[in-house]
Amino acid sequence: MEFSVLISALLLLAAHSLAAVVSPASPQSFSLPAHYNAAFHSVHHDQPSNHGLLSYYKSLSRLNVNPDSIPSGLKKVVLIEDTSSSDKPKGGGVSSSLPTTPFWEEREYLTELTVGTPPQKLLVNIDTGSVSFWVLSSETFVANKTLRALYDIGKSSTAEKVVNASWATYYADGSYAAGHVYHDTLHLGSIKVPKAVVQSALEVSLDLAADLATSGIMGLAYNMSSEVHPLGTETTVSEQLYERLDQPLMTIDLRTRANGTYTFGSIPTVEKGDKGKNERAPYKGEINYYPLSRSEYWQTGYTFFAIANSTYQSEWMNGLEDVDPLTDDTGTGPSPTSTSATSTDPNAATATPILHEAIIDTGTSLLLLPDSIVNKYYAHVPGAVFRTEYNIWTYPCDLKVPVHTRSGPPPTAGAGAEEEVKPVLPDLKIAFGEKGGWHATIPGALFNFSVIEVEEDSGSSSTVVARAQQRPASLKDFVGDGGNDKEKDDDDPMPGMVTQCMGGIQSNMGLDEGIFGDTFFKAVFVVLDMRGRVGFADKDL
Repeated sequence: MEFSVLISALLLLAAHSLAAVVSPASPQSFSLPAHYNAAFHSVHHDQPSNHGLLSYYKSLSRLNVNPDSIPSGLKKVVLIEDTSSSDKPKGGGVSSSLPTTPFWEEREYLTELTVGTPPQKLLVNIDTGSVSFWVLSSETFVANKTLRALYDIGKSSTAEKVVNASWATYYADGSYAAGHVYHDTLHLGSIKVPKAVVQSALEVSLDLAADLATSGIMGLAYNMSSEVHPLGTETTVSEQLYERLDQPLMTIDLRTRANGTYTFGSIPTVEKGDKGKNERAPYKGEINYYPLSRSEYWQTGYTFFAIANSTYQSEWMNGLEDVDPLTDDTGTGPSPTSTSATSTDPNAATATPILHEAIIDTGTSLLLLPDSIVNKYYAHVPGAVFRTEYNIWTYPCDLKVPVHTRSGPPPTAGAGAEEEVKPVLPDLKIAFGEKGGWHATIPGALFNFSVIEVEEDSGSSSTVVARAQQRPASLKDFVGDGGNDKEKDDDDPMPGMVTQCMGGIQSNMGLDEGIFGDTFFKAVFVVLDMRGRVGFADKDL
């Protein structure tokens, strides 16, 4: 009897010891903030610049647009920007969250991580549309080294150069980076990745080097192979990272004019404030999942779209309609107050819809969508002009038409009609899934992207002007007093140039895929799941 008890005790002790050896570490979660640079907006958002056009050019390059098809006006702007002063920024189961900080008209969100021993702090752009983790380093041929955070290889005791290995990344816009390969310790929040593949840039193109705010790019594409040569000899940081997570997923929660968050390994719940109080939930309602397309990108399909404001919603459309994008079937444009003829249910469509494809890309600022969607959207913005010289839609920055609150019916001539309200561009609704299921609503205010200068004749007879009598946009909160800078003589545009506002939704130039960039992430909570799906949810803005 005593022997049996002794054996049982030994077996129990052995079981506990074995469990201690094989059990994974307790799941953790960490958040890395994306810090919003408020000082930039107060100084620069009322100043016209070419950064919006440059962002559009860069976004097109993500889709590998043929450079020969890029409009000449857009090429000219990029050439000017690339030769300008380089002193200007550009723009065991665990889970973790990383803060990310927007810079330059929120064209770029940066996140802090550390590399090496002792740890060296770097600011990188987390990019779900590329694969390489490359950084500017002590061996990079670049000016102004003292003004940037660089990876100093000689100061890391754990840095190991990979002999006979090299890498090169070439982008469709002509930018490039290339260099050597190292193994070193990487920390992302509470996650430690020993012998991470760190690609040190030996050479880098001028436009990439001009971004003094960032130290490099961390590519986290869905299913891309490493760009390290010889091919197949190195894994990617994405693979090294996901194998250490409690769940193989990341979430994206960007904010406009505020800090955002990347979370790895778990779905976040409620964020804690500095004093331990709940600040806000990262999303509300259910997360709606859809399968990824067969692609190396985080790519999924959507079916229907609608354009809406507080007094009007268009019917749900799919892109099949052969209608003048600037008018309805009657040629008079949509009624600002009509609601009886509209369908608010994307599942109500009877025809087999086209399944549009879009890449979920944190490395892009804009939404790039088919012309059938973009043209119909700007048909609801009076004064909007398609500028063929740049292949973009613009609109006057000083248009002002009051619009009542989004909730409830339009105000009558009685009480409430005189209330001061906040006018914005129309909202865009996008329904996902093959049958048109859950839909995202992107508020029109998020499409107020950039103040630019364009050639005055680029919107002449070769362009199409929106004629619909829908409300225009006022950018009072975006560029100051309704964009009116008449008292600022120094800010007057150059002769032959006109100041316009550029929207955050533009054409994908007829390509098979579009892009959901940062404008989308500011309105929607997104889950990127390595198990072959992407999730979307509403959130408080």
